[in-house]
Amino acid sequence: MKKLSAPSFRRARDFLLTQARPLERALFAHEFEAGPRGAVLEALAPFQNADGGYGHALEPDVRLPASSAIATLTGLDVLREIAAGSEELPVRRALAWVVQEYDAALPGWRSVPPAVDDFAHARHWSWDRHAPGAAWPHLLVPGARLLSHLQHWRALAPPELVADAGVALRAHVETLTPPVFGDGLHYASTVDEPRLRTKLCRLALESVNTNPAEWGGYVNKPLKLAPLPESPFADVLAGPVSTNLDYEIEQQPSDGGWEPNWSWQGAYEAEWQVARREWRGELTLKTLRSLRAYGRIEGL
Repeated sequence: MKKLSAPSFRRARDFLLTQARPLERALFAHEFEAGPRGAVLEALAPFQNADGGYGHALEPDVRLPASSAIATLTGLDVLREIAAGSEELPVRRALAWVVQEYDAALPGWRSVPPAVDDFAHARHWSWDRHAPGAAWPHLLVPGARLLSHLQHWRALAPPELVADAGVALRAHVETLTPPVFGDGLHYASTVDEPRLRTKLCRLALESVNTNPAEWGGYVNKPLKLAPLPESPFADVLAGPVSTNLDYEIEQQPSDGGWEPNWSWQGAYEAEWQVARREWRGELTLKTLRSLRAYGRIEGL
């Protein structure tokens, strides 16, 4: 079992503190060095719009300033990471936006609005992938994770909305066949719905990519499905996750910051370089979280 050495951890730390966005720097300081959670809230605030939703490239592949479900999902992830309560204004404003944007006819939320095409973005976030009639699995991404957030801050969630979204998600999961992309499976696993667990675990086993030779591409790496030991898929994917942890340690670049295993395929090249740097900060933080949680960092 490999461990990230102390010098390698210091390289990752230095990368975050010099190259990452203020948000990831504040999160690292809070999670690894007992830094103030107020600094995280301060760094997150510029991404929240007047309507309560999040935008402004909080999700680096969507450069749209206006609020979107995928960016708001990301903002709520951060707020949940620092244990923000339902009484805190950023949570209340963001959840109000989520409730307002729920489309009962869909049912659920579209990840992005049509205006996404007016700004630089990764191809998979183009409006034609999300417009009415498109095949994007909105019930998983962003639906399952937004439902999980509504369950987490239940005091701010209309019970009928939570119930309707849960019914739609359960029905959708029952129709799924492998392979299912990892983000969607991971998000579905965070929903408080025990009746989904058996089916989701089977889908995870049949959808995970266990070949390290292919992990440099945009595939279902085990850690995408089970980023932490408490993840519902961690036990059933224990072997592949262990191999993936070894792989991430081996793949750390010399400057300390991990790289995304995707690109914008030549589109918006200047903006992609900005997004790539932002992703490197986010991915470095997420990798360090996983390595520490699984006991893979020397001295931590």
